[in-house]
Amino acid sequence: MRSPVVAFAFALLAAAVPVVLAAAAGPPANAADAPGRPAPQADEFPVTLGSFTTTLVGSLAERTHNVRLAVLALDGTVLRPGEEFSFNQRVGPRTAERGYGPAPVILRETRQVQVGGGVCQVATTLFAAALLAGLGVVERHRHSSPVDYVAPGEDATIAWGAKDLRLLNDLDQDVRLRLEVLGSTLVARIEGGEETGDAFELETVERESPAPDDVAGLPGREIELYRVRTRDGQELTRELVHRDHYPPSRSRTGAR
Repeated sequence: MRSPVVAFAFALLAAAVPVVLAAAAGPPANAADAPGRPAPQADEFPVTLGSFTTTLVGSLAERTHNVRLAVLALDGTVLRPGEEFSFNQRVGPRTAERGYGPAPVILRETRQVQVGGGVCQVATTLFAAALLAGLGVVERHRHSSPVDYVAPGEDATIAWGAKDLRLLNDLDQDVRLRLEVLGSTLVARIEGGEETGDAFELETVERESPAPDDVAGLPGREIELYRVRTRDGQELTRELVHRDHYPPSRSRTGAR
């Protein structure tokens, strides 16, 4: 007779089979699979222009599964010079019919459980890698409260039909997006054909914004994210990417 733990494990394994099949029916893993676009050669993108990693330690199995589905849809996407990338268009809706499961999300400053939870971490990791590669950012949205897997200001949330992550390849060469899960680490790389000669760093500046005198609670936060371009160790430019504002707590004195 199987123990309850063993029986539960077999149940999870059985449930995982149709999920894999549903993922296979989604968008192609490589944008080069689109009609009329030739597949890139293996050595066409030998240079890593920018990379970023975040940890999946502590993520539930369902959340990690959602991350892997989004990674499968994104990995290998090729952007030509001047081409724009949409996370939502590429990954598609995060629904149970497409294999996504319920997992924690941050919604209106509270943690809830929704189908597709965890996919925002993929958008966040890709967003930071794109900044470090020198790509342009057309659209990005912050979470309603800071997340714990990146520094404040470096996150990017997405919501189907409402919030997207859109990037622009404003370099003069093709680039390829590579995403993978290595153990408990999520990796995003932007690859190109040749070095650009510049390097990029991300810096955050954080300030507190006090609550009004008649309001009790934590102070608000204003966060500025800068992209610093360097060449041969010398700073060339310092670009303000965006400014995030988290308002003070609005719980009034004496409220319970």
